[in-house]
Amino acid sequence: MVRTPDPTRQRDAERSDAQLDMLHSFAAKLNVLTDTAEIANTITAELRTIVDYHNCRVYLLQDEDRLMPIAFRGEMTTEYFEEDLDTLITEIGEGITGTVAATREALLTPDAREVPFGVTIPGTEDDLLESMLAVPMIAGDTLVGVIVLSSLGYGMFDEEDQRMLEVLAPHAAAAFHSASLLEAERDAARAAGALLQLSQSLTGRRTVAEIFRDAIESMETIIRCAATAAYVRDETGSFRVIQLHACGGRTVRPRADIADVPSTVAEAFLESASPFVIPQALAAQVPDEARIMDGFGDVLVCPLQWEPGEIGALIAVGDPEGEPFDESAVRLARGIGDLTALALGNARRIGELERFHRLVESLDAVFWEADADGLRVTFLGGRVPELYGDEASAWIDRPWGEHITDADRSLAVAEVRRAIADGSDANVEYRVGAPGGQGRWLRDLVTVVHGSQGPRQIRGLTVDVTERRHAEQTLRESERKYSEAFLREREAAERLRALDEMKNTFLEAVSHDLRTPLTSILGSALTLEQSRLQMPSSDALDLVHRVAANARKLERLLGDLLDLDRLQRGIVSPQRRPTDIGALIERVLAEVENPDDRAIDVEVGLLTANVDGPKVERIVENLVANALRHTPPEAHVLVWAHAVDGGIEIGVDDAGPGVPVEVRESIFEPFEQRPGPTSGHSPGVGIGLSLVRRFAELHDGRAWVQPRDGGGSSFRVFLPNT
Repeated sequence: MVRTPDPTRQRDAERSDAQLDMLHSFAAKLNVLTDTAEIANTITAELRTIVDYHNCRVYLLQDEDRLMPIAFRGEMTTEYFEEDLDTLITEIGEGITGTVAATREALLTPDAREVPFGVTIPGTEDDLLESMLAVPMIAGDTLVGVIVLSSLGYGMFDEEDQRMLEVLAPHAAAAFHSASLLEAERDAARAAGALLQLSQSLTGRRTVAEIFRDAIESMETIIRCAATAAYVRDETGSFRVIQLHACGGRTVRPRADIADVPSTVAEAFLESASPFVIPQALAAQVPDEARIMDGFGDVLVCPLQWEPGEIGALIAVGDPEGEPFDESAVRLARGIGDLTALALGNARRIGELERFHRLVESLDAVFWEADADGLRVTFLGGRVPELYGDEASAWIDRPWGEHITDADRSLAVAEVRRAIADGSDANVEYRVGAPGGQGRWLRDLVTVVHGSQGPRQIRGLTVDVTERRHAEQTLRESERKYSEAFLREREAAERLRALDEMKNTFLEAVSHDLRTPLTSILGSALTLEQSRLQMPSSDALDLVHRVAANARKLERLLGDLLDLDRLQRGIVSPQRRPTDIGALIERVLAEVENPDDRAIDVEVGLLTANVDGPKVERIVENLVANALRHTPPEAHVLVWAHAVDGGIEIGVDDAGPGVPVEVRESIFEPFEQRPGPTSGHSPGVGIGLSLVRRFAELHDGRAWVQPRDGGGSSFRVFLPNT
């Protein structure tokens, strides 16, 4: 029996074959294209050969939220066909095209009117029956754009068309992505060429005016702007225009008519060493007399400092109708500024010329390609010898990564392989050996190129980031240095403040303790002088006793001050001898000043220690004087001493108000005093307890205060018996 061929199946088979042939042809054509418009037009032309559509639109993602049409092919005889492509600009999430971009999922509809989120394009009929097929273009995880097909009539596209377009879309996405990288490389090459030309021009300049003239004229060729200018700080501190340049036939004001910028205004902006952009709205607030032209957009400012005290700036004024300055313009301005600053320094220091050229060369880049399976390098282009050295020409057909230093190689290669596995891009930084033996830091921007069977190639753009790495290290060291300096300065200030307070306390106390006995001595002496000794002998003897007692006070005060000074300078050493501690304490109590004649109990047995007797006497004397001075007359005072393990312990206990916890250490510092004396006596200079601790430490011992059982304080000293 003869089977009659199915015409529909035969047409579908022929269409599948045609689509397959077109995809092979499409991939081959896209591989050699480097211009986005050419790629888009190729897509619309190739689709025309196998899909019957009325119009085809190719959108690319721009500014992260807008889809810009870059190609349109159609046969509609409506206003839609005749409109400028700008009318087709679509926001992400808007209409069928924007929704496909947002969801990253293809959409096939037999009637676009039935799609709830569909949007009618201005110029078309609201009731126009139109089939639509929209497929997103994705490279790795990055949305590149959307391909949209339209055809008059119901159900003009089928699932076979959708599958074909979904296979085609990754090829198109990879081609667009690669073209954008190549375009960036071309832009970088153009900028690098202009910067290199600027560096060559500046090399021969010897005056500030010539250097600034070349710099602002070169800015026009590197950064799109309406005018450029150079400002320099003069001897008054104001910033004046030294060079002025109009771009593209525009008009600028005469330099003599432009007012200087006061230092208070300019220096507030120039505190940053990095270029920055003043938005148009803020720049519009500049007074009329300081403007270099009428009508302008953003203002790009590049601060300069080429010698200590030598400060200026390069200015690029944007076109009010043009695009605002982006990060690329700021980076290029930094390069121009660095070259200009170096050239200005070179005008005075010829030795800086070598660094000047190294900076220019550091702006160069290398483009490379490698096989995704074995990382075999297949292409090297750009400033290869300058970045890698002459031996880099032998890297072709060798694995990528062999040029990296041993310390960084494994991590860098692993990062690239991870990007290949994930189908994503990667940024890799590593060190390489450079000509002359000096290591460099490089950064690779790696992109994975996908084929129909997965990743088939990787492409990288290599830039030198050595200067940035060194700058970051210098910044960290500077921050650490200045942080440490600030802490030291703050500690010094606190010490000075404490010393100043101590000085005031000392002067106040010493003046009081000197004035009181001196006043008494002077008064007694004047009384004796005026009486010509014609007074009862008992009264005269009483006055002599007073003179002697107050003289001893002065002697004791001066002795304390001299002892403290000698102890602080470390010129005192203990003269140890076997000493009867009980007899020593009895001598001290017999001579200590006891204005209220209060009873002092003593608990000391037979106790002998190898100590410096006079120093221990001073310890006991100061502890007892401290207790008598800071406790009320009715408070009980006990002096005791006994042997402990390794030495002796001496204590003076009182039943006074006690010593607050927060000052139990500070009262042993020089000129520190216990608050609120309760005995009604003079508070003293504040060095008695300090001497107690210093004399104890002189014996390798220690002094402290602790609460007394039953209330009050117990001041104790431990002295090793060595």
